[in-house]
Amino acid sequence: MGDTKAQGSMEARLAKLPLLRSDTRTIVGALLLGVAFSANMQITERLDQIWTGGLAVPLGLTFAQLWWPTTVIYFGLTGALIASNFNPLIAVLSATHPLAWSFFFLNMANTVPMVFLFRWHMRSKGDITFAPFMLYVAIGVAAACLTQAIGIYVMVLGLGWGQILTFILWQYVMAVGIGGPMGYYFYKSVSRSGVFR
Repeated sequence: MGDTKAQGSMEARLAKLPLLRSDTRTIVGALLLGVAFSANMQITERLDQIWTGGLAVPLGLTFAQLWWPTTVIYFGLTGALIASNFNPLIAVLSATHPLAWSFFFLNMANTVPMVFLFRWHMRSKGDITFAPFMLYVAIGVAAACLTQAIGIYVMVLGLGWGQILTFILWQYVMAVGIGGPMGYYFYKSVSRSGVFR
Protein backbone atom coordinates (compact mmCIF):
# COMPACT_ATOMS: atom_id res chain seq x y z
CA MET A 1 0.00 0.00 0.00
CA GLY A 2 2.89 2.39 0.82
CA ASP A 3 4.30 1.78 -2.69
CA THR A 4 0.96 2.64 -4.27
CA LYS A 5 0.83 5.88 -2.33
CA ALA A 6 4.43 6.71 -3.28
CA GLN A 7 3.70 5.97 -6.97
CA GLY A 8 0.92 8.58 -6.94
CA SER A 9 2.80 11.24 -4.97
CA MET A 10 4.03 14.49 -6.43
CA GLU A 11 7.63 13.44 -5.70
CA ALA A 12 7.20 10.17 -7.64
CA ARG A 13 5.77 12.11 -10.58
CA LEU A 14 8.67 14.59 -10.52
CA ALA A 15 11.19 11.73 -10.36
CA LYS A 16 9.94 10.45 -13.73
CA LEU A 17 10.69 13.72 -15.50
CA PRO A 18 14.03 14.24 -17.29
CA LEU A 19 16.83 15.63 -15.14
CA LEU A 20 17.63 18.41 -17.60
CA ARG A 21 14.46 19.94 -19.01
CA SER A 22 13.91 22.89 -21.34
CA ASP A 23 10.13 23.23 -21.29
CA THR A 24 8.61 26.66 -20.60
CA ARG A 25 7.08 25.60 -17.28
CA THR A 26 10.46 24.45 -15.93
CA ILE A 27 12.35 27.53 -17.10
CA VAL A 28 9.72 30.00 -15.86
CA GLY A 29 9.32 28.21 -12.51
CA ALA A 30 13.08 28.01 -11.95
CA LEU A 31 13.47 31.67 -12.94
CA LEU A 32 10.73 32.71 -10.50
CA LEU A 33 12.52 30.92 -7.66
CA GLY A 34 15.88 32.25 -8.90
CA VAL A 35 14.58 35.84 -8.87
CA ALA A 36 13.12 35.39 -5.36
CA PHE A 37 16.44 33.90 -4.22
CA SER A 38 18.35 36.79 -5.79
CA ALA A 39 16.10 39.39 -4.13
CA ASN A 40 16.76 37.66 -0.79
CA MET A 41 20.52 37.67 -1.48
CA GLN A 42 20.55 41.43 -2.18
CA ILE A 43 20.01 41.84 1.56
CA THR A 44 21.93 38.88 3.03
CA GLU A 45 25.07 39.36 0.93
CA ARG A 46 25.37 42.97 2.04
CA LEU A 47 24.83 41.98 5.66
CA ASP A 48 27.48 39.25 5.27
CA GLN A 49 29.90 41.80 3.87
CA ILE A 50 29.38 44.03 6.92
CA TRP A 51 29.42 41.07 9.34
CA THR A 52 32.49 39.23 8.04
CA GLY A 53 34.36 41.86 6.07
CA GLY A 54 33.46 40.02 2.87
CA LEU A 55 35.31 36.82 3.78
CA ALA A 56 32.29 34.60 4.45
CA VAL A 57 28.62 34.22 3.57
CA PRO A 58 26.88 32.75 6.64
CA LEU A 59 23.54 34.50 6.03
CA GLY A 60 23.69 34.02 2.27
CA LEU A 61 24.33 30.28 2.57
CA THR A 62 21.67 29.96 5.27
CA PHE A 63 18.91 31.67 3.28
CA ALA A 64 19.97 29.88 0.09
CA GLN A 65 18.68 26.68 1.69
CA LEU A 66 15.24 28.27 1.74
CA TRP A 67 15.18 28.39 -2.08
CA TRP A 68 17.59 25.83 -3.53
CA PRO A 69 16.11 22.52 -2.33
CA THR A 70 12.64 23.45 -3.59
CA THR A 71 14.11 24.58 -6.91
CA VAL A 72 16.06 21.35 -7.47
CA ILE A 73 13.21 19.10 -6.34
CA TYR A 74 10.73 20.68 -8.75
CA PHE A 75 12.99 21.61 -11.64
CA GLY A 76 15.94 19.20 -11.49
CA LEU A 77 19.28 20.10 -13.01
CA THR A 78 17.73 22.93 -15.04
CA GLY A 79 16.53 24.51 -11.80
CA ALA A 80 19.91 24.00 -10.16
CA LEU A 81 21.74 25.71 -13.03
CA ILE A 82 19.31 28.62 -13.24
CA ALA A 83 19.11 29.20 -9.48
CA SER A 84 22.89 28.81 -9.10
CA ASN A 85 23.82 31.26 -11.81
CA PHE A 86 21.10 33.92 -11.86
CA ASN A 87 22.02 35.46 -8.52
CA PRO A 88 25.81 35.52 -9.08
CA LEU A 89 25.19 37.48 -12.27
CA ILE A 90 23.17 40.07 -10.33
CA ALA A 91 25.69 39.98 -7.43
CA VAL A 92 28.62 40.71 -9.75
CA LEU A 93 26.74 43.50 -11.56
CA SER A 94 25.49 45.12 -8.34
CA ALA A 95 28.67 44.44 -6.29
CA THR A 96 26.80 42.99 -3.32
CA HIS A 97 29.82 41.07 -2.02
CA PRO A 98 33.60 40.90 -2.71
CA LEU A 99 33.34 37.13 -3.35
CA ALA A 100 30.45 37.52 -5.82
CA TRP A 101 32.61 36.25 -8.70
CA SER A 102 32.99 32.91 -6.89
CA PHE A 103 29.27 32.40 -6.28
CA PHE A 104 28.86 30.70 -9.69
CA PHE A 105 31.08 27.84 -8.51
CA LEU A 106 30.03 27.77 -4.85
CA ASN A 107 26.32 27.76 -5.69
CA MET A 108 26.64 24.91 -8.17
CA ALA A 109 28.77 22.95 -5.69
CA ASN A 110 25.72 23.02 -3.40
CA THR A 111 22.81 22.60 -5.82
CA VAL A 112 24.12 19.98 -8.24
CA PRO A 113 24.76 17.28 -5.58
CA MET A 114 21.31 18.02 -4.13
CA VAL A 115 19.70 17.38 -7.53
CA PHE A 116 21.04 13.83 -7.61
CA LEU A 117 20.34 13.15 -3.93
CA PHE A 118 16.73 14.32 -4.09
CA ARG A 119 16.19 12.59 -7.43
CA TRP A 120 17.48 9.29 -6.04
CA HIS A 121 15.24 9.67 -2.98
CA MET A 122 12.13 10.48 -5.01
CA ARG A 123 12.73 7.51 -7.32
CA SER A 124 13.45 4.98 -4.58
CA LYS A 125 11.46 6.20 -1.58
CA GLY A 126 8.83 8.64 -2.85
CA ASP A 127 7.81 11.35 -0.39
CA ILE A 128 10.50 13.58 1.09
CA THR A 129 10.31 13.80 4.88
CA PHE A 130 12.25 16.02 7.27
CA ALA A 131 15.21 13.71 8.07
CA PRO A 132 16.29 12.93 4.47
CA PHE A 133 15.67 16.54 3.45
CA MET A 134 18.05 17.69 6.18
CA LEU A 135 20.62 15.05 5.24
CA TYR A 136 20.67 16.11 1.58
CA VAL A 137 20.90 19.79 2.52
CA ALA A 138 23.80 18.95 4.88
CA ILE A 139 25.63 17.12 2.06
CA GLY A 140 25.05 19.96 -0.41
CA VAL A 141 26.25 22.58 2.09
CA ALA A 142 29.31 20.44 2.89
CA ALA A 143 30.19 20.31 -0.82
CA ALA A 144 29.87 24.10 -1.10
CA CYS A 145 31.91 24.69 2.06
CA LEU A 146 34.66 22.33 0.90
CA THR A 147 34.79 24.11 -2.47
CA GLN A 148 34.97 27.46 -0.70
CA ALA A 149 37.64 26.30 1.75
CA ILE A 150 39.97 24.92 -0.91
CA GLY A 151 39.10 27.01 -3.97
CA ILE A 152 38.76 30.41 -2.32
CA TYR A 153 40.33 30.40 1.13
CA VAL A 154 43.42 28.30 0.36
CA MET A 155 44.09 28.84 -3.35
CA VAL A 156 42.98 32.47 -3.78
CA LEU A 157 43.09 34.21 -0.39
CA GLY A 158 45.73 32.11 1.36
CA LEU A 159 43.98 32.21 4.74
CA GLY A 160 45.29 30.29 7.73
CA TRP A 161 43.58 27.07 8.78
CA GLY A 162 42.22 28.65 11.95
CA GLN A 163 40.35 31.29 9.95
CA ILE A 164 39.23 28.75 7.37
CA LEU A 165 37.79 26.37 9.94
CA THR A 166 36.07 29.22 11.80
CA PHE A 167 34.37 30.57 8.69
CA ILE A 168 33.44 27.15 7.29
CA LEU A 169 32.04 25.77 10.56
CA TRP A 170 30.13 29.00 11.19
CA GLN A 171 28.54 28.91 7.73
CA TYR A 172 27.87 25.18 7.87
CA VAL A 173 26.14 25.22 11.25
CA MET A 174 23.95 28.19 10.28
CA ALA A 175 23.07 26.87 6.82
CA VAL A 176 22.17 23.37 8.00
CA GLY A 177 20.81 24.19 11.48
CA ILE A 178 18.74 27.23 10.49
CA GLY A 179 18.49 27.16 6.70
CA GLY A 180 17.67 23.45 6.45
CA PRO A 181 14.48 23.55 8.58
CA MET A 182 13.38 26.80 6.91
CA GLY A 183 13.88 25.16 3.53
CA TYR A 184 11.92 22.07 4.52
CA TYR A 185 8.90 24.04 5.71
CA PHE A 186 9.06 26.28 2.64
CA TYR A 187 9.18 23.21 0.39
CA LYS A 188 6.19 21.65 2.17
CA SER A 189 4.26 24.94 1.89
CA VAL A 190 4.96 25.12 -1.85
CA SER A 191 4.00 21.46 -2.20
CA ARG A 192 0.69 21.99 -0.37
CA SER A 193 -0.09 25.10 -2.41
CA GLY A 194 0.17 23.18 -5.69
CA VAL A 195 1.67 26.24 -7.41
CA PHE A 196 4.20 24.17 -9.42
CA ARG A 197 2.08 21.06 -10.12
